Amino acid sequence: MDPITVLAMLGPLAVELGKGLIARFIAPDTFKPANVDDWLRMRVSDTDLFKAMNEAGSAAPSYPWVEAIVRLQRPAVAAVALVTWAGQELTLPTGATPAVANFAAAIGFYLFGDRTLFHMRQATPSTGKR
Repeated sequence: MDPITVLAMLGPLAVELGKGLIARFIAPDTFKPANVDDWLRMRVSDTDLFKAMNEAGSAAPSYPWVEAIVRLQRPAVAAVALVTWAGQELTLPTGATPAVANFAAAIGFYLFGDRTLFHMRQATPSTGKR
């Protein structure tokens, strides 16, 4: 297996390990609001964070079909890469070329590995610390 493919596979796990180490040794304890005003400000900042994450990468207001094309680029590239890999696996006697196989593996790990890690994190019992 190519080292780039291994890095793509282990990337989400390394990120979670880093988050865990930072939360354990560097970050302060969980913030606990003292009054309703602090709690409300905390929720507003969470909402602002989610809005910023949702709007990240979106361009200036444009035609709806342009926005649709921009949003469909990632799934289209992933589909082309996976179809190319499948086509090479079916038609070439030696199987897919290493470059195409590694690119398809990275996409597969991105699509399914990250979601699997997310669901595993949700299924683990919380100890009160993050």
